[in-house]
Amino acid sequence: MNRNLLICTAAVACLISAGCFENRQKPADVPTVTSLQALDATNRPEVVRLILRGQTGPISDKDLADLPKLKMLDLSERNSKDIPQAVFGMKTLEHFYFVRNGLDKFPEALQGLSALTYLNLDGNAIASLPDAAGALKSLKWLRLNDNKLESLPAALGQLKDLRRFYARNNKFKAVPEVAKEWTMLEDITLDGNPISEVPQWLTSLPKIRAISLNNCPVKKLPDDLSGWKQLDSLSLGACPIPPDEMKRIRAALPDVAMMF
Repeated sequence: MNRNLLICTAAVACLISAGCFENRQKPADVPTVTSLQALDATNRPEVVRLILRGQTGPISDKDLADLPKLKMLDLSERNSKDIPQAVFGMKTLEHFYFVRNGLDKFPEALQGLSALTYLNLDGNAIASLPDAAGALKSLKWLRLNDNKLESLPAALGQLKDLRRFYARNNKFKAVPEVAKEWTMLEDITLDGNPISEVPQWLTSLPKIRAISLNNCPVKKLPDDLSGWKQLDSLSLGACPIPPDEMKRIRAALPDVAMMF
């Protein structure tokens, strides 16, 4: 027998005798799982991402137990507005998706997810946010598109590390004033809201790179646009901006990619 083959055979025999293959149906590291059935068939403590989007059937707290390394959880499009209580205790969770589930109230218990950096609640029926949402101080990306929001609480000013805020197709009549406090904000999208005026302070956010106000009834931008010279993009599609104002904006921001 070939010497290398003998060595390999001996090594395998050693691993078997040590019990190393007893768990061969449950790999040691399964970072992404896409069904509860698959979750039951693998090493739960090693799961990093659990994606159950669009799947029907109830989820119990037992289903979500023993996931000490979970960083990403997607419970979107399940036709259930109830978030399992087990979610609120997931201290390692960084990304949480709960999209298009008919959620009509922001769960205050989410404030316990201190590691959360990305929260996506698009396509629900949320009409207001509680002060408790301001406790998510690690949040960098907040998506609230297609809800029913008219305003944001001042407590959200505590989100000092927020980089992206998307709230397309809500009911905001003005750019949320709390955004003044988001000094790290790079990208804000408020398309499809009944916003008719752009405040001067929005030009003073030091990190802002992209602003989108498509399909808003905006007719004029602030007189002083010098604070936006660092913008990468400015989207004002379907806004009723007169030609003279468009000309002024282009002249003030010649290097910014624009859409009218």
